[in-house]
Amino acid sequence: MRRDAGTTSSGMDTREIPVLIPSPEHCSACTLKLEEAVGALSGVGSVQIDSAASVLKVTIDTSQLSLADLVSEVERLGHEVANAVGHVAYRITGLDCPDCARTVDVSVDHLDGVLSASLNFASGTLLVEYDPSVDPRPDIVALVRRMDYGIESLGDAAGRPVAEFRLGGLDCPDCATKLRDRIGGVSGVSEASLDFATARLRVGYDPAVTSPEALVRAISGAGYAVELVRGADTGAARGPTWWEIRRGDVAATASGVLIAIGWLLGRMGDPWQMASVVAFALAIASGGALVFRRALMSLAARSLDMSVLMSVAVIGAAALGDWLEGATVVFLFAVGGLLESRSLGRTRRSIRDLMDLSPETARVVRDGLEFELSPSEVVPGDRVRVRPGERIPLDGTVVEGSSAVDESPITGESVPVVKSTGTPVCAGTLNTMGLLEVEVTARAGESTLSRIIYLVEDAQARQAPFQRLVDRFTRYYTPAVVGFAAAIAVLPPVLGGLLGQSWGSPQEWIYRALVLLVVGCPCALVISTPVAVVSAITRATRDGVLVKGGAFLEMAPRIAAVAFDKTGTITEGRPDVVEVVPVADLDESGVLGLAARLEAHSTHPLSAAVLRAAGPVVSEIPDDLREIPGRGLLGRIAGQVYGVGSSLLAEEYGFMTPAVAVAVERLEKAGSTALIVGLAGENPAPIGVIGVADRVRPGAAAAVDRLKALGVRHLVMLTGDNERTAEAVAASVGLSEYRARLLPQDKIRVIEELRERYGPVAMIGDGINDAPALARADIGIAMGAAGSDTALETADVALMSDDLGAVPSFLGLGRRTVANIRQNVWVSVGVKAIVLVAAVAGYAPLWLAVFADTGVALLVILNGLRLLRAGRFA
Repeated sequence: MRRDAGTTSSGMDTREIPVLIPSPEHCSACTLKLEEAVGALSGVGSVQIDSAASVLKVTIDTSQLSLADLVSEVERLGHEVANAVGHVAYRITGLDCPDCARTVDVSVDHLDGVLSASLNFASGTLLVEYDPSVDPRPDIVALVRRMDYGIESLGDAAGRPVAEFRLGGLDCPDCATKLRDRIGGVSGVSEASLDFATARLRVGYDPAVTSPEALVRAISGAGYAVELVRGADTGAARGPTWWEIRRGDVAATASGVLIAIGWLLGRMGDPWQMASVVAFALAIASGGALVFRRALMSLAARSLDMSVLMSVAVIGAAALGDWLEGATVVFLFAVGGLLESRSLGRTRRSIRDLMDLSPETARVVRDGLEFELSPSEVVPGDRVRVRPGERIPLDGTVVEGSSAVDESPITGESVPVVKSTGTPVCAGTLNTMGLLEVEVTARAGESTLSRIIYLVEDAQARQAPFQRLVDRFTRYYTPAVVGFAAAIAVLPPVLGGLLGQSWGSPQEWIYRALVLLVVGCPCALVISTPVAVVSAITRATRDGVLVKGGAFLEMAPRIAAVAFDKTGTITEGRPDVVEVVPVADLDESGVLGLAARLEAHSTHPLSAAVLRAAGPVVSEIPDDLREIPGRGLLGRIAGQVYGVGSSLLAEEYGFMTPAVAVAVERLEKAGSTALIVGLAGENPAPIGVIGVADRVRPGAAAAVDRLKALGVRHLVMLTGDNERTAEAVAASVGLSEYRARLLPQDKIRVIEELRERYGPVAMIGDGINDAPALARADIGIAMGAAGSDTALETADVALMSDDLGAVPSFLGLGRRTVANIRQNVWVSVGVKAIVLVAAVAGYAPLWLAVFADTGVALLVILNGLRLLRAGRFA
């Protein structure tokens, strides 16, 4: 990789890093510590510190240690590095070939000042690390445009006094705080807030002093990739023009028309043969101009991609006098590329579709007046008014009104949910009926929808294990095919001549070699995995299931055991009164009312259940109200001492009778906690028993049955509850295996035990207290992720609704995805193998080779797109 810095004969780069270093007389130990720490890093050859100039001079082998990692180590030791590494991100359009995408990657990587370049084909995102002292960004834009791809910086043209940025490389909360403080100290900045969980930075600024462009430079100068989400156009690059978008259509059409003209001229006899050849040559030039230009750029980057192979084949066909076939190859390749581009566009629209869910304006109510603002200008505490048929612009809580809200974009549930005062709502959801007034609880860049968009972008950018395997294979496959083609062109005629045999003319073998070159492009094979993974992630997101990457889709079919947390997963996570058993003169409402008087000022979850069931109660505190730790409550009402609590309280104060014991045993066998209400004074007597239980989620039993139908035989429930409750809840949903009285560390032990006994394990929990077990499982699945930062961040898969039925749906989607990938790979390899053998035998024309490449790539894309149409419970 070329660099602006000098390179030693050993292949190591000499880098000078401007770093704040104490002078030796002030802290010689600090200088020595930095020198020793850097010198111990793998890939470092020599270290020299110039404290006077505040320069760290290091000789490094960049194949072992990147400059960014070196800078991170220097900063970890407490030294501030000034603009050592810059980051920039671009969106590349017009990519329809993974191999060509690699050529763009390699070409950018060779520019002076570029430290690293990474182009993700699935999302079309180019991430570049560069040396700010060289600043190769203009060269990057120019290079990509010369290769005839569109390039645009990741930003918009709003131009408001508040700018929002999405950051890359923000993996340390302390670094986030330092970055916020650094940006807050920039001249012209009035405020800076940074949400680490969503990597969103919001900056208020004075446009007369600074600008979003300057803020982008400041953030990237701090060593972070930055996307301007709202604020102004970064000006680094523009989007594609009409001609850049449509020139492929024009070129393919012109090529097809010229081929038809050439064919007609050729049918008119000898006088028109030369005109026919000219028409075919023009067809090649018009349809192949883009291919030839990209081929030259690929050769400059020392890369053998489809453009190079196709160009050689077409030029070779023309040299052999097969003008019609050369023109036909160009035309078919151009048409195939257009179809591929259109099809791939469908898999890349998922993020844009999510972004479109967020309205451009919010109706803000301040001081009784309603006016429209951009969501980015709305702050927590503001009230926004949402009319029927409008989307909710930001996360918040309903403070006035009632309506049914369609939350399907977030949770995947098609049935609208009733929202009234005190209930939370999410940005991007649709108000279907009444007028709502919502108090905003999160800024635009921190909403649930924003976090979903960020996570989906990240998931689509990650390579699945199978994709990495295919990429490694294709690095050797294409050069091997090129070498084989060269051997086919040269060896048979030469050996035939030496042996005095006639094995065909040299022209015939050259033609076969040209066919091999076209077959040699691995486009269909390379694209087989990403198109399926991106389609599956998009499908899952629509259904309210966030998948963090293709690796978890590939793991899904291998899951042999599933562990369920009980509270908040199998159950709703909120205790409710399920039964009241009067044992005295009072009826059920009387027993509840008396218990509620005692429980009215308690914060215990069981108290809350009793209060919800009893309804409004007298708010006066009973006399002498006291809590007996671990047992219950006692209090005096109308001169009588009453108690409510466990069996221990009833036994201690004398109101546990045989009839009460029978009721308690029956309730506990059913999985309920029994609260006993009774007189606890001089004449103790029972009044009633209240059964409180955490209700099993609707559909939990059906989800367990569907998992069994999928072939997942080992299902176990994990809980900290007692044996009797655990047995009852497990039996109610069809689980025969459970583990009770578990602490968080015990759940980790069970996960490891299940993996040893059965194989890969999925753990389903609520994403908070189950985080250690979720992290240890092969797939961690968090329930109820809508609005839960912890669930979104800790789990591999997050269910936006509380529907356990989404778990078997996800596992089924994983199986279909892996099957789809295998189909794609076998079709790609199989067709190429058949055509390759036919080419060597002389039975494959060039147009068939084009189909084996472009046609099969199109088939692979269309097959992958089938995953978008799969229903949630398919």
